Amino acid sequence: MKMSAPPTIRAVTSLEEFKGLACEWEQLLTTVPGHSVFLTWEWVYYWSKHFLRDDQLRLLLAFDEHEHLIGIAPFYLHATRKLGLIPVRELRFLGSETVCSAYLDIIASERDKRSVCRSLYRYLFYDARREWDILTLSEVPAESSTLDLWNELFDEAGKVGEVIGTTCCPLIHLPGDVDAYRTGLGRSRRYTLQRKTKSLQRAGRIQYSRATSPAEVEAAFESVVALHQHRWSPRPGGGVFANERAKRFHRDIVGVLSERGRVSLDLLELDGRPIAGIYGFVYEGVYYFYLPGFDPAVLSKSSPGLLLLYHRIEQSIRDGERTVDLLQGVQPYKREWSNDLRRSITLRYYNRSVRAVALKLLESGKQVAKILVR
Repeated sequence: MKMSAPPTIRAVTSLEEFKGLACEWEQLLTTVPGHSVFLTWEWVYYWSKHFLRDDQLRLLLAFDEHEHLIGIAPFYLHATRKLGLIPVRELRFLGSETVCSAYLDIIASERDKRSVCRSLYRYLFYDARREWDILTLSEVPAESSTLDLWNELFDEAGKVGEVIGTTCCPLIHLPGDVDAYRTGLGRSRRYTLQRKTKSLQRAGRIQYSRATSPAEVEAAFESVVALHQHRWSPRPGGGVFANERAKRFHRDIVGVLSERGRVSLDLLELDGRPIAGIYGFVYEGVYYFYLPGFDPAVLSKSSPGLLLLYHRIEQSIRDGERTVDLLQGVQPYKREWSNDLRRSITLRYYNRSVRAVALKLLESGKQVAKILVR
């Protein structure tokens, strides 16, 4: 029986070439069950367009012996200083900074992933070994086979990876109808929601609206931006949209994804004035609750943000979606609504370079110092 040749790896370093991969990228994603909106070509390409310099892109493509695309490692090269001292060149997943992408991963079918990972490993540690110092695989779903396969390769070579972070995303697995969902909330929560709704109704005329088409989304997006900034501008960091580059990225991605019916911008209005908003995505049967906003000066005791989330959950049930993903963070209000958690892991691996070795030694010394002073 003839053995298949190992996949070959090719690096894409220009946005122009990246732009031409849209169709092949989407076709490959269809072979990856359970992937998220944050691995779509649109999300990753537009993130790269807005956040990368010309020399940072390191998109690694894996091709089989028939020149078919069977794997994508969506990396970029980030120059940084670790521990404030050591300049290092860090390979990271595209989308892993600023915009809170979740569920990042190497893109390949389960059938091909082992061979793809093996070829990627050989490429990084031999062909491209002089280009980078550390590799960070951030926000990889805990159930992803990438974690086990990558660790196997490192074990074989006598190298060690380390977990440097974990996050979890609260989920709501949805029943088939709204009545079943309301019953599952329990009497106490139903009463609280009814009381808050009546309180809001006494203040004026309330209306829920939803923008999904490109024409509707443009105006609704500005309302959500204003509401989010009302909430966060007084705080350190100033909110997501205080960063002009981030605002431009989101304006682009909302426009592009709305053309495919993948954006949902929901507003709660009081007498025609938006007082709460949610920026979310709809993709492959999942509603992603990406970013909320509300004006804290308007009827905060009536919890308009909470009422809008409740309305959006019920809308997801009516639309036939299976899951509401509340995304990163275990804030109390997310835990109250959720009935499951999905965990992600961030791992770091070290290259054979002077800077990588120095960083590892300093980090190990730092850990020892922490233990000694306890």
